[in-house]
Amino acid sequence: MLVPPPLFHFPYGQPPHYLPHPTGPDLTKTTVVGYELLADKLAEGAKDDASEETSVVPIYRKFEKLNHRVLLHVQDEISELEDELRYLDECIAQTTPPGEDGHVMPASRRVEARYGGELHYRRTDCLGRIYMKLGQYNQALSSYSTMMKDLDPASADDIQAYHSWMERHAPVDKAESRFLEHRNDLLAIGRRKRSSSAGVAGATGVVGGAGPVESAALGLLLMLVLLILPLMAFAVIPGLLGRLFIIVLIGMGQAAAVTQTDLVGLMSEREWAKCGSM
Repeated sequence: MLVPPPLFHFPYGQPPHYLPHPTGPDLTKTTVVGYELLADKLAEGAKDDASEETSVVPIYRKFEKLNHRVLLHVQDEISELEDELRYLDECIAQTTPPGEDGHVMPASRRVEARYGGELHYRRTDCLGRIYMKLGQYNQALSSYSTMMKDLDPASADDIQAYHSWMERHAPVDKAESRFLEHRNDLLAIGRRKRSSSAGVAGATGVVGGAGPVESAALGLLLMLVLLILPLMAFAVIPGLLGRLFIIVLIGMGQAAAVTQTDLVGLMSEREWAKCGSM
């Protein structure tokens, strides 16, 4: 036997008696309480410079069962409309008289809108309802799929830190903070990743914060400079051993310019090997 949920009782005995004509607030003070206090703390935890020890990671329920329940419900509604549309299509196909040559007349939405009968109007209405339901279904399915893909489950440490802060400050009623008890249904919104404007990002081929095009252009410029350097060095260093040493240094510089920029993607390894042997 199902038991109805208990009636809401104010946790402190009696609801607060607000003044019928309250006086104006003291605007020289800043009083942050309740959900505003909780929202400020969660916003602080989402900042890059927030302390790991004192920050609270924003955690929300994903309502996985309810999402599946809604998707299943709307899915079956669309299935019913699909069957109804197939029935109407069959009725119209069998009741439409053939043309003078005995073949089925080509369908015309414009003719049906002007001169169609009840079946045509019912089919148009059915298509309109399918359009509305498909929009709801696609939006719900895409939103749920994106949420599950982009957000990670909340860790036990994050949940405990959130719960401890709520216990210390009590910004909202306990009944409204029980969502933290659904540990297997919680998602965490992590901090934004820092964007570095210096250094070399090996995974993406970005050098010094520059994009692939700028990186390749920088590499070409370095290659041209390294090609001119031997001519200048040979004029200054007459000895054979010194010139060989300069050639080795320039070769190492060229190899570094190729590997650290997007020039490495312009040719295959075999083509780069041929260039190096020339």
